[in-house]
Amino acid sequence: MLEHDVKQFSSDKILKHLDRVNEWLAGGNPFPITVEMDMTNVCSHKCPECVVNYFREDNADRLPRALAERIITELAEGGVRGLIFTGGGDPLCHRDTPDMMALAASKGIDVALITNGSLLTEPIMEVALRHCMWIRVSLDCITPATFKLMHGLPEEDFRKVIANIKTLAAMKRHLGSRATVGVGFLTCAATENEMVEAARQAKDWGVDYLQYRPLQIHRGGKFEYDWFEVEDLINQAVQYSGDGYEVLYSKHKYESIKRQDYGRDYPECLGHQFASTIAADGKVYICCHTRGYEKYCLGNLHEHSFHEIWNGEERRKAIGRIDFKDCIPLCRDNTFNQILWKIKQPREHENFL
Repeated sequence: MLEHDVKQFSSDKILKHLDRVNEWLAGGNPFPITVEMDMTNVCSHKCPECVVNYFREDNADRLPRALAERIITELAEGGVRGLIFTGGGDPLCHRDTPDMMALAASKGIDVALITNGSLLTEPIMEVALRHCMWIRVSLDCITPATFKLMHGLPEEDFRKVIANIKTLAAMKRHLGSRATVGVGFLTCAATENEMVEAARQAKDWGVDYLQYRPLQIHRGGKFEYDWFEVEDLINQAVQYSGDGYEVLYSKHKYESIKRQDYGRDYPECLGHQFASTIAADGKVYICCHTRGYEKYCLGNLHEHSFHEIWNGEERRKAIGRIDFKDCIPLCRDNTFNQILWKIKQPREHENFL
């Protein structure tokens, strides 16, 4: 059993947004709390197991600057509270991403950046550290050989990313930035031998956290997870937590994988109401896992405003088409759905706690 209940990127955060939840429970259609935004499908890495390879390879799209500015303005006006610049491709492959992060922050939206780290120049680092709430660099390894296996690039690129992480952490301290800087580590059979050492080294680099997540591997037309004895490795790794540094992990996912329990104890997806994804082609999707699937496209921002799409007929139809057979196991909305379904169900004697 995973012994340490450290701070998680937890699903119960949705309960901090009871105004939106209550609006939804009353039959309303609140704006999403969080939106993921792909500035581009272009990426500087060649990860063989990238979950959006199916989508990126034939769609080298970029959001035009004027459209990105309009989208961010509409999201702010509608009350979106968190905007994650992610991919798609790597957001820093789009030259306007730093300006868009600053624009979103200036409009009162909390901003985050997920990047592979290869294009983190010092000017970009400063913009990100001044305007982001958190920055996560996807690394997944600590050796050049595994980096080539996971990211498809040679040793010089590995060394560059490590150097950029160290510089980013040092610049955070120099600027007194409030941004949380972390390293992402996908766990699978190819990376298990580096898990514990990664936790040790990341602490030395000066980052705030290292986060383990299980890699979704596409096999035979479906997503699967490698299972190995991850518990002992994580329990060893979390011993490095302390002095402002934490080792985090998706506890519920690892425990479900061990049990081979990928079932959903709820009959419909509810989490789509509170988060959405904007792809680099300007289309809006149900969630980050449905990029490129037309049946789950809510509308096109080249043609309509986000407000029109969110309240439109195409979105209503797309929601009606949600089929769990299309969904990956342990999806991002899974734990949100568990909480929301419990909240939605009537209870006897609700005023007696």
